[in-house]
Amino acid sequence: MSAEPADGSSVVRRVAWNTAAQAVGKAAVLAIGAASIVVTTRYLGASGYGQFALALAFVQMLGLLADLGLLTVVVREISRRPEETERLVGNALTLRLALSLGVIALAGLLSLAMPYTQQVRVAILIAGVPLLLGLANTAIVAVFQARLRMGRAAISDVAGRAAGFVALVAVAALDLGFYAVVATAAVGALVTLVVTWRLSRPLVRIRPAASRPVWRSLLRNALPVGAALAVTEVYFRADTLIVSLFEDYEQVGWYALSYRIVELLGVLPAIVMTSVFPLLSRYLRENRELARRTLDATADLFVALGVPLAAGGLVVAPQLVRLIGGDDFEGAADTLQILLFAGALAFVSGLFGMALIAGDRQRSALRLALAALALNVPLNFALVPSLGIDAAASVAVASELLLVVGGGLLVRRELGVAPRLRLLWRAVAAAAAMAGALALVDDWSLAVLVPLGAALYTAGLWALGGIDRRMLEALRA
Repeated sequence: MSAEPADGSSVVRRVAWNTAAQAVGKAAVLAIGAASIVVTTRYLGASGYGQFALALAFVQMLGLLADLGLLTVVVREISRRPEETERLVGNALTLRLALSLGVIALAGLLSLAMPYTQQVRVAILIAGVPLLLGLANTAIVAVFQARLRMGRAAISDVAGRAAGFVALVAVAALDLGFYAVVATAAVGALVTLVVTWRLSRPLVRIRPAASRPVWRSLLRNALPVGAALAVTEVYFRADTLIVSLFEDYEQVGWYALSYRIVELLGVLPAIVMTSVFPLLSRYLRENRELARRTLDATADLFVALGVPLAAGGLVVAPQLVRLIGGDDFEGAADTLQILLFAGALAFVSGLFGMALIAGDRQRSALRLALAALALNVPLNFALVPSLGIDAAASVAVASELLLVVGGGLLVRRELGVAPRLRLLWRAVAAAAAMAGALALVDDWSLAVLVPLGAALYTAGLWALGGIDRRMLEALRA
């Protein structure tokens, strides 16, 4: 690997190069994802989309049992010990495949105990196939992430998403039905895996391996991380499952669409964290000052992105859900407005959780995730039956606020590198001014409102001194 960055600007440049390599691909993924939602919602309708989303959420929640935190631990370990890459990745690949088969069987059995239709239960089994293929793919992607070569992962991701979208369009055009829509995810996952494997060959020879000592070592290190990630996944998916127990599939569809939009908007923070994690894993062991600078810059970036999304969403959410889902999804607007605030908080809470894991404080991350879950689930059961999906969205905001505050305190106390969030007040002021201006013309087209809002927010942030010229120069270098 290349030499360690010598200063903060070099850190920014290195992360920026890796981030830029992914950004082009993720922009395509974002566009394909949005187009896929449009096709799926309009083909299935609100009730059908609710059943589709419920099946995926059910499988994805259980899918963490097949990961157990292995991906995060493998990235961390091969970032520190590159010479162990082939052995670690080969064993992680085999272990994850074995676990995924058990999870698919478990999902099918558990679905029988839930008050779901037969259509949802069958969809859960079909959705297990892309889960297995996806877990195999991310085992290989660990190499790209550790070596800051995520541009290759972006290529495979775009290829897979494009293949899945073509399959989805064909299913809708030929009117092949609900199950065929669910199965299109497997088409995309298979293409992604094949392309990822081909692109990894110049970097490392990956062969499935089954070494008991390596498996024991991986599991011993991964279980605390996996427990934290599993709790987090339950926290993210529990609200959809709880909504499905008390509301009809149309309401589930509205909530799922709102959540999916927020997830798509979280693509850029996910790219940045993918680039930052290997660096933090090393810097927290070797150079706390570089770790502090990296965390500080990343937190400011997430604040700059999240705050205007939440503020602007108050104005554009009604038009956005109609554009993506059609008239059947108008009832999702209020829920989306609330969930966008949860999404903005999640940018920062996710960063804090990642920093704790990078610094070997996964048990602290687990305790915090358990606290959020202990708040989230009881509140959802108490409020959703009477107040519906807006209550579930509000509980998500409260849970994320707990994660941000708790995560910030833990990072400061246990790692000593807590970000200062110097950009926060400037971002809030600029976003408030932007939202106020957009509210005066909220009947304008989204094609005008979105770029206008971006321009107003950027200008306000610049006027308040929130855009660091030195950082821009570093990113251009």
